[in-house]
Amino acid sequence: MINLKIIYKYILKEILKIYFIVLCGIVIFIIISTFIDEIPLIIKHKPTFIVITSYFLYKIPFIAAEANPFALLLAILFTFSQFNRYNELVAMKTLGINFYNIIKPVLIFAFILSLLSILINETFVSYTAEKSRYIKENIIEKQNPTIGKIKYHLAKLGSEGRVFYIKYFDGLLGIMNGVCIVKIDKEFNVIERLDAKEGIWDKDKWILKEGVIRKFNTNGEEIEISKFETFNLYTKDAPEEFIIRKRSPEDTLTINIVRLLKLIKVLKESGFKYNEELVNLHIKFSFPFATFILALLGVSIPFIFSTQRSFINAALGFIFTVITSFFYMGFLTIGLSLGKISTFPPFISAWISNFVFIIIGFLVLLKIKK
Repeated sequence: MINLKIIYKYILKEILKIYFIVLCGIVIFIIISTFIDEIPLIIKHKPTFIVITSYFLYKIPFIAAEANPFALLLAILFTFSQFNRYNELVAMKTLGINFYNIIKPVLIFAFILSLLSILINETFVSYTAEKSRYIKENIIEKQNPTIGKIKYHLAKLGSEGRVFYIKYFDGLLGIMNGVCIVKIDKEFNVIERLDAKEGIWDKDKWILKEGVIRKFNTNGEEIEISKFETFNLYTKDAPEEFIIRKRSPEDTLTINIVRLLKLIKVLKESGFKYNEELVNLHIKFSFPFATFILALLGVSIPFIFSTQRSFINAALGFIFTVITSFFYMGFLTIGLSLGKISTFPPFISAWISNFVFIIIGFLVLLKIKK
């Protein structure tokens, strides 16, 4: 009786060897490319060798996470092409091992790797990406820290349709000076403006001092004005909430799900659009499964092009799979773009390429002889 566990271990062992080689190769290539792009920045700011090294080391996990699906795809393609070349697939079939038993361990491994990718992306990769960005912005370019104790000219989306404009903010002490708080309705009409000299956080409210409150109608006309020495603003916008600011789409892809959900909540409560952030939230779940979907296609290609000419098998399989990868990323990019402009719902825009290619993958599998 055939011990399938031995066969499974052999297949996975061969794939993993190539997978790590390919992944390292892709990461090194991208790091070199990124270094070349960053040369003007390095020449301009002249950071130390340790700073430069730390910056690029912290970038590696995010690059590896993006390259992971394609590294596994190329590893599967190469390994199965080698199996074809040395007639190992023929030998397995001769022993009575059908096609689905051959690919079973690969697909299980790819699915587990997809799940692990989500977990790793939300912990280790998110942390290192943030550190890499911090080194570039605050140590190399010497910008003001994004998350700091003291900020100047801060704009903050608050809850209940409020927008805070603050000249000076000390998050550690819970003090803000030069405060302007604008309240808007769902149509983005300014209905109230509060100006204050100073604000101090006290448990569940901002105690605002020496200010004026103006109220407006929907036409923008001032209908009421009142001055105050002290005014209590009860709000959920505590000092720690002010560390969040709307970043670029690329930035919201690197922060973890918890922080992204918090940002979406703030935008939603403030009445602002949050489609972009919601699409990026869904992509955090959909993209890791590209590993499984591309693996599904990768295991099929060598069986489709199973001629006696091993070189042609490998070449055709490689070309076909690379083209498929580009089409996958093309569908993904189009879906994300349509989602961010609200043409597609966020969930559909992030998952559409997965739905399309998993259907293609299963159709290909069904056509292959057992």
